[in-house]
Amino acid sequence: MNTKKLIKWLEVLLYFDGRMAMNRILGLPAQTRKERQIFKKVFDNVTGKKQIRVFEWGSGFSTVYYANYLRKKGIEFEWHSIENSISWYEKVKLMVKKRNLETYVSLYVKEFKPFWEKPDWVTPPLCGVFSPKLENEKTYVAFPKKFKKKFDIVIVDARFRRHCIQTVKEILLPAGIVILHDAQKKHYHVGLDYFRYKKFINSGSWWPSQEVKNKVWIGSMSDNKIFEALERF
Repeated sequence: MNTKKLIKWLEVLLYFDGRMAMNRILGLPAQTRKERQIFKKVFDNVTGKKQIRVFEWGSGFSTVYYANYLRKKGIEFEWHSIENSISWYEKVKLMVKKRNLETYVSLYVKEFKPFWEKPDWVTPPLCGVFSPKLENEKTYVAFPKKFKKKFDIVIVDARFRRHCIQTVKEILLPAGIVILHDAQKKHYHVGLDYFRYKKFINSGSWWPSQEVKNKVWIGSMSDNKIFEALERF
């Protein structure tokens, strides 16, 4: 890495750490303002049901933030979220407990190293090179199948997103909605064409000099009214 690229990378890293610290203080997820609006619009779209079921790959501030959002709206829901880092899982568990969300939110963990700690890591990762191979990695991807029930909303926001999308096909209700975060990354797009209705939404920048802007992708197997609601985005 040349000096210019190294300086830019350090700037991004420092900004990211600062932004994460501020979001932690404010209780906000690691998302742009527009992304928060999009996620809330999706949740608002399904709140007419008696109870909604949510599954999420990637526990974090967003787990607590949106679970609290649903509770404040008086919606009955169950939220299941799986993480691959035990230390991060423990932190999220404390946040859930602190906000008295334990009745609604169930957290799980299947530990394995992130991609960037593995040998031969490159970015963007080459398709198939870092596919799930370890038992915990495979269990992580297939985890929501164990519930033997389908979900109203599925959030894909962590490891093995291409493979998680394949699992979504088996666990999403016909009128359910899947959200793919960081959808600007083209190597995540494998399998998205399976969903009959879909939409990419430009969702802004996480840091000022970000070259490729963030995108959120929304998919469903039915002609869901959510796509009309998202038109303004």
